[in-house]
Amino acid sequence: MDQLNYYDLENIINKCVSGDIDMHEPIEVANKLKNQKTEMSVLKHLLILCQSDKKSLIHILSVLRYQIKNKLLELINDNAFIRHYIQNVIHEWTLDISPVDLFTDGLNQCNYSEGDDLMDYSQFIHEKKCSQDGGHKLKILEDGLKTRQAEYKPMTSEFAGLIQGKVRDLHTECYDCMGRIKSHTADSMTKSKMIDPKHKDIIIDLSCKAKATYLEYSNRLKEDSSAFSTFLSEKQDLDIPDNIHTIFLNYLITLNMIKKEMNFITHSFKGLLTGIQPKMVVLTKFMDGLNELDGLVDEVEPESEKEDDGPAMTIDSTGQINEEEQGGLAFLKKGFSFF
Repeated sequence: MDQLNYYDLENIINKCVSGDIDMHEPIEVANKLKNQKTEMSVLKHLLILCQSDKKSLIHILSVLRYQIKNKLLELINDNAFIRHYIQNVIHEWTLDISPVDLFTDGLNQCNYSEGDDLMDYSQFIHEKKCSQDGGHKLKILEDGLKTRQAEYKPMTSEFAGLIQGKVRDLHTECYDCMGRIKSHTADSMTKSKMIDPKHKDIIIDLSCKAKATYLEYSNRLKEDSSAFSTFLSEKQDLDIPDNIHTIFLNYLITLNMIKKEMNFITHSFKGLLTGIQPKMVVLTKFMDGLNELDGLVDEVEPESEKEDDGPAMTIDSTGQINEEEQGGLAFLKKGFSFF
């Protein structure tokens, strides 16, 4: 089959919001020649659009949630009959709330502004890069120390001081990174818990109420068969969306997709923490041993009584060691070149 003619992002979102697409059913996508069709899930189609439009899935789902929610609130506020019918369903649940209250959730407790992305993927990408950079720096540092030790070069106060500074900087960098990752993890977990509406059960109930149920309720309320009553019935038939129950269902499906994606984000952040922790153990041991290192430095003979260290050592980004015809600690004075 040749290349498929996918929905554009705006079009598929609009069809999900209007209920023209039932998100729990597969959708048909034709090829460019329109002589063949294939079925795929809405989620698979959205993932394809993530790549073509360079949008994150959480961004698309956040937009979808926001627009479906606004569509339902608009129907409730603008259509008195829909509002009265939903109020009747609420009474069947023996609750004393308004139809608008059905969409109250806990996101306002998470410093979240409606319409924004529920999570920023760039935060994960940034922290992943920071953790990888920290691990790379630690490896190069260890390789440099091992090389010096293998060459039996004597300890000097200048070398020890520079190593201590680098260890402290790297420890601070990793510690700060862990703190940010823990904060992002807590944020994603909290939002995942808070995203569900407080009265989700009633919304599930409404997702089972087709347009015919609304009209049946309208007919029961009719007091006569006058021309005015007939007119009102016909108007209600026009004003109530044919797929009103599908809009409620799409809202619930979108929330579920978001929670699954948030769970993936949380797991990804926890994976970064798992990778950083062994590095922090090594760095903490370094930090704990600095006092011992200071003691060793105090015992080292004065610089004036030492022999020349010989050719300077530099370590490139790959950890390869090079000898340069310079003074003993030139590579450290230049800023610890293997970082």
